[in-house]
This record gives sequence, C-alpha cells and structure tokens, in this order.
Amino acid sequence: MKSKKIILIISSCFITFFLAGCQKNMHHMHEAPVAEVVMKHSEHDKKKIMIHNPWVRAVPPVSETSAAYMMLMNHGDKDDQLLSVKSSIAKVVEIHNVKKENGVMKMFPVKFVEIPAGKTQELKPGGYHLMLMKLSKTLKVGDEIEFMLHFKHSGMVKVIAPVKEGKPMKHDMKHDHD
Repeated sequence: MKSKKIILIISSCFITFFLAGCQKNMHHMHEAPVAEVVMKHSEHDKKKIMIHNPWVRAVPPVSETSAAYMMLMNHGDKDDQLLSVKSSIAKVVEIHNVKKENGVMKMFPVKFVEIPAGKTQELKPGGYHLMLMKLSKTLKVGDEIEFMLHFKHSGMVKVIAPVKEGKPMKHDMKHDHD
C-alpha cells in the first residue's frame, strides 16, 4: 500500500512538472515567433537553425521594394551560412549589408551571411537584411509574408513574417550593386 502511494505521488509530480513546462514553452512561442526547419539534409542537421522575431517593413503602394529582418540562431556545433531566400511576394530577394564609405551609407548585395556555431546573427536595419524587390503586391501592416531561407548545412527553413511599420528608411543611403 505504501509503495502505491509513493508511485502515485511521484507520477503526480512528474505530470505537474511536464504540463508546467509545456505551458511555459507555449507562452514563450507566442512572445517571439520562431521558424523551424521544414526540410533538412539529414536528421543530424535537424533544427540547428531557428529564426526569431521576423518582420517585413510596410511600404507605400508606389514602392516596389521593401526589406525583411530577423534573428538567425545557430544551435549547431558547426558554422552555417544563409545562402539565398525566396518569397512569392517579390520577384527578387537579395541578401544585403550596409557599410559607411566617405561619410555615406552604402547598401550592397552579399553572397551569404555567416552564422557561427552557437551564435546569433541579426538581420536588422543598418546591417545585414533581406531586400525584397519587384514586389507583387503592396505590403500592408498586418499582412503575413512567407519566406524560404536556404542554409548551407541546415537546408531549407520556412519563415512567416508579419508586416510592421518601421522607422523611415534613410534617404541618404546609396544603393551599390558593383
């Protein structure tokens, strides 16, 4: 009788802790949108890259370009690279970076973004970001945009990013494709 009581108490504690952990993780997921790997090269690479806080800049109807931002987190034990991005919202999606030359901020395309093992790389205004060019429709606050990110080692990651208002883009920035 005593051993049944102990087993019941231990089982109750385990279930309580398990449910509390699930509830905490569900709450956390609502705070920071996260994308997960939808295709992968192997089971070993599964869920090495996670995406947090993706968003796309809302633009006026006359604009044919916008930008997307997010946090790329590499939970793997080897460096990875964001190689390319596709989205049905834009005919062209390029990975860009920004640097200051002769007092002028210049934006330029890059071949990839390095994400070191165990580190985070932020795509943000004034740094690495995704340029969405030749938009297929006007981006309005509240819309959700789907992206497929292609990583060198982690494969494809699907991201759904909300369209949000952002600080106005600087007009003194030069766009350089040389």
